[in-house]
Amino acid sequence: MAIVWADFPSGQLGLYGSTRDYMLNGVWAAFEGTFNSSFLSIQNDPDPGIGAAGRVLRFNQSSSTGEWGFICARFAYPVAVVTAGVAFRLWMSILPVADSFAGNPRWEFRNIANGLIGRMIVGASGQFLIYNAAGTLVHTSNPLAVVANAYNHVETKLLRDAAAGTIEIRVNGAVKVTLAAQALGASDVVNIVLGHNINVYYKDVIFWDGLGAYATDFQGSVAVHDLLTDADISLNWTPSTGATGWNLLDESPPNDGDYISADATPPAAAVFGLTNLPPDVTSVRALLPIFRGQKTDGGDCNLQAGLTPDNVAWVNGADRPQTVAFTYYSSPIHTSPVTAAPWTPGEVNAAYVRINRTL
Repeated sequence: MAIVWADFPSGQLGLYGSTRDYMLNGVWAAFEGTFNSSFLSIQNDPDPGIGAAGRVLRFNQSSSTGEWGFICARFAYPVAVVTAGVAFRLWMSILPVADSFAGNPRWEFRNIANGLIGRMIVGASGQFLIYNAAGTLVHTSNPLAVVANAYNHVETKLLRDAAAGTIEIRVNGAVKVTLAAQALGASDVVNIVLGHNINVYYKDVIFWDGLGAYATDFQGSVAVHDLLTDADISLNWTPSTGATGWNLLDESPPNDGDYISADATPPAAAVFGLTNLPPDVTSVRALLPIFRGQKTDGGDCNLQAGLTPDNVAWVNGADRPQTVAFTYYSSPIHTSPVTAAPWTPGEVNAAYVRINRTL
């Protein structure tokens, strides 16, 4: 599988706009911690060069009434994995005031029971504090591994083993932590959480694993980009309003009154053009065709998204059974169906996306 999910693209509104509860429509597993509705939100990017043009995941626990404990968002993998990784760009308005758990940027790898495997915390001097599955501090990095008031690209790779586990952290491509022979529990990784405090912001979030042939190791200082529908190539489906479909699908946040539909006699697939990558993109780790779908109650319905670089050779994502609740679905696609190699920016810029009702 390799790349499992990518979210909060740089300089864009992303899937959810500013409505954090859309994150729970089949993407993120849960929000955790008391008072999370007050301290977990989607806000404008703090980078003055982006600001209102982008949305980021924000944790802010500073309060005149005191600290409330760990606030986080939890992402669940579709399968348990031995090797797991998370990458993100992290912005802190200030460095933490202490090395306590309550007020520090923190991310954790957890098992299927949501039990701890490994914990990473940013300390008061910008150092990393690393904890094992027993919650024991096993390593403190050098100070200023990360700094305040700037985006740090932080990537963590964990290999789970009861006695020979490993943890490595890189910041802006430089190795800051490398640990071996760690006691990281007996159950493999299923959950990863991100949090929290002192005006902490996350964007360009990527979750990956060690499965498959591509993107199975450190991703590098990568960014996430949303490619939006921008033209009807072959609409075929019925728009809820108007005569075009692409403009009903490119909204952030989604408008539940704007959609395309396929009835019980499935029509041909709906095919759309896509916006281009930014010109500075030089390589592509994966494409994730994403759709948000639901069915009316009364029968089975499966939907499948696909991609092509030339409108001839197609590659399909997983066939997704639909429910009566709006849910996001995605399947990472790492290689072009033409070359069987990773996508090139040119192929992506020429690509079409389709949605097909298969049942």
